[in-house]
Amino acid sequence: MDFRKIEKKWQGKWEKSETFEANVNSKKKKFFTSIIIPYVNGNIHIGHSFTYTRTDAYARFKRMQGFNTLLAQGFHATGEPILGAIERLKKGDKSQIDTFKMYGATEKDFDNFKKKGPEFAAKFWMEKIIESSKLMGFSVDWRRKFITAIDPAFNRFIEWQYNTLRKKGYVIQGTHPVIWCPHDQSPTGDHDRLKGEGESPIEFAVLKFKLDSSEVLPCATLRPETIYGVTNLWLNPDAKYVKTKIGNETWIVSKEAVEKLKDQLRNIDIINEVSANNLIGKSVINPINNKKIPVLSGTFVDPTTATGVVMSVPSHAPYDYVALKELKEKIQPVSVIKVEGFGEHPAVEVCEKMGIKSTKETEKLDEATSLVYKKEFHTGTLREITGKYAGMKVSEVKEQLVEDLVKQKIADKMWETTNLVVCRCTTRCHVKILENQWFLKFSDKEWKEKVKQCIAQMKFYPEEARSQFLNTVDWLDDKACARKSGLGTRLPWDKEWLVETLSDSVIYMAYYTIARIINEKKIPAEKLTDEVFDFVFLGKGNLKDVSKKSGLDEKIMTAMKEEFEYFYPVDMRNSAKELVQNHLTYALFHHVAIWDNPKYWPRSYGVNGFVTVSGEKMAKSKGNIIPLKDLISKYGADLVRINIATSNENMDDADWKEDSLKTFASRLEFLEELVEDYKKATRKSMNNLDSYMETILQQCIKEATENYEVMKFRSGIQFSVFQLLNEVKNYIERCNGIKNCNKDVLKNCVAAALQLIAPFTPHGSEELWNKMGNKDLISSGHWPAYDEKKINTKLIELESIFKKTQEDVNQVIKLSGKKKNAYLYFVTDKELDHFKESEGYLKKLFGFKKLALFKSSDQKKYDPQNKASRAKYGRPAIYIE
Repeated sequence: MDFRKIEKKWQGKWEKSETFEANVNSKKKKFFTSIIIPYVNGNIHIGHSFTYTRTDAYARFKRMQGFNTLLAQGFHATGEPILGAIERLKKGDKSQIDTFKMYGATEKDFDNFKKKGPEFAAKFWMEKIIESSKLMGFSVDWRRKFITAIDPAFNRFIEWQYNTLRKKGYVIQGTHPVIWCPHDQSPTGDHDRLKGEGESPIEFAVLKFKLDSSEVLPCATLRPETIYGVTNLWLNPDAKYVKTKIGNETWIVSKEAVEKLKDQLRNIDIINEVSANNLIGKSVINPINNKKIPVLSGTFVDPTTATGVVMSVPSHAPYDYVALKELKEKIQPVSVIKVEGFGEHPAVEVCEKMGIKSTKETEKLDEATSLVYKKEFHTGTLREITGKYAGMKVSEVKEQLVEDLVKQKIADKMWETTNLVVCRCTTRCHVKILENQWFLKFSDKEWKEKVKQCIAQMKFYPEEARSQFLNTVDWLDDKACARKSGLGTRLPWDKEWLVETLSDSVIYMAYYTIARIINEKKIPAEKLTDEVFDFVFLGKGNLKDVSKKSGLDEKIMTAMKEEFEYFYPVDMRNSAKELVQNHLTYALFHHVAIWDNPKYWPRSYGVNGFVTVSGEKMAKSKGNIIPLKDLISKYGADLVRINIATSNENMDDADWKEDSLKTFASRLEFLEELVEDYKKATRKSMNNLDSYMETILQQCIKEATENYEVMKFRSGIQFSVFQLLNEVKNYIERCNGIKNCNKDVLKNCVAAALQLIAPFTPHGSEELWNKMGNKDLISSGHWPAYDEKKINTKLIELESIFKKTQEDVNQVIKLSGKKKNAYLYFVTDKELDHFKESEGYLKKLFGFKKLALFKSSDQKKYDPQNKASRAKYGRPAIYIE
């Protein structure tokens, strides 16, 4: 079968017949899901394929089960992604140019991006994504598409959303630490980042070590309890340091730290630059015990992290221990923490065990650091050296200790990012304490409790994801919901702020229900007032009054409300696991805030892993970020779909392996052969083998369906593709060819196989379904029904005996070295009759010249010398000569 040729054919037929356009139909149960909206700053690639194909396969599965299925998709333009890409184009960034070329843009397109701006670019990439999605066979109702931040009607929807949240007290103004882009002068949410998605602000303790001149070398740390074990400080000899005035103190920090401290509401003035080499070799006073310790050279110190000054605790920090060994310093570690399973100096033990000799062994050192820190945090207690804190758990002492040190004026605080964060504009971000910023009050306990109620009534695929959502709800704190740069909807009450990326992508699923009407009727945004949305989504207001005030026709408003009430809530939402801690959980917060009635809350979530390519993470440098259109062009959509969608399940990462394509291709070729040949079967009578094949078919239908229901496609495909087709092949062989098969049994097997595989290979399945003489589309509602009455457990038992006997015969042949003639003796008539149906198959399989099957009661007659063992139930006696 030429997959690529037939794919265009069936994509055209689907579009012409409007197969995937879902409309209100009160006579049918609905199923509503949507593909996670992609950013319109490029085309979709192999990294999107796992989540997107799983979602589409599930939608197709539900459509085939008879549900009126709506699969929707919109596009995300909010934030910095598009502007950042255009900015990099203008700068001639080779990586950005190569990426856009890879996705299908030309030099002419580049000129248009730069001249016509983000709206043109957003629409350009939207069309490219739609084109790729259609090539993949995604069954989307494209009448409902929109682009966030670009479509005026959608912007009005977001304004209504935030007006509603503010009225309910969920949007507040305050002073909070945020991840900040100094170039954009704006908070940087997860989806506005080139690097650092999921990273957040974290508060460091700043410990003050004084030089003889009373100038402070401030060390920022997340482990303030280790101040008791500090043996020296580290400065980077190649970094630039400055002497600054902070309040009544003089601090020496890296030049990069100054802007961070200013952005954290510090009055800071630079006095002059200071050479690190002039400080290295001097001594400072450890404020906790007044002991003098040296300042040493450490090229591994990152001046962009915290203050650029690092304290050394070799007993508990692998980097410090190895660095001191490199310098051949005779500084002795000081133990502060008692740790189960370790001696006095955990870092020393781990480094020596792992054989770490150099600070350049960063991977090993990172692994060692993680191991020591985790062990100390979870099981460590403080030693006597810490005075009144002795015996306290490391996991519990930090807050009290920091407050005590601050009161003693030997410590301070500052904020830092948990790891490197880079904005889409390529600027490194830091933490800023923002005043008069707008926040979503995720810390609200009552709000959290409502979200937990929602989670309790939801289904999760896999179930283990539930605990991750509950954990996220617990730790989630107030979150900035607006920024001042990029694209986005302006806050309706404070126009200088724009709703940020993760805050306008949480209830857009509700907008899908009315988007078709808005698009088809070309409804102007100004008519979509808050009162209109209140009426449609919340059932508030009088139809005539709202219609008159907004200027929107009553029939249109009624139709919009009918669409929403029919399709909502979202039945299933599927995404990758990195969105659990933001988008997916935020969506639950917003749903329970907007809709008081639980019937509108999401019903289920699917969560899957990332995508690797032949076991490697995707990266431009590795050349393994492949546009979907290129994979489709090379292999065809169906092979790409089934290969990626079934490559893993639960939250395990998918691995794109080209080798797997051959396996699936051979299965599809066999299925094609069956469609061509099944009509050659002419036998009408039923025997045991036919009934067994029917039993296996029903088992495969049951197992595949149950696995698909919980999105375990890898498990499901083992039954629908591998077991079923293997059993059909075996059935044909045991019938001594297709012509001797029962024609109805074989036809049912072939039809069911096409149906069970159709969510993953829709084009090929349509083609073969059509070749079987079916006039309707397989995509439109043909899921095979499980019939328990056709399950014959006795035949399953007999088949088990048959397979065990084949193994026994092989073993006897191996031991005796003979295989000319074989004699089998059976205890029951049923066993004998079952084996007689496959007598020719067994004879051919083992190459016997003669195969004789007898009742065990005849064994003496035909085996007078008792050469065969005695027959038992389920274990026939075997003699081979």
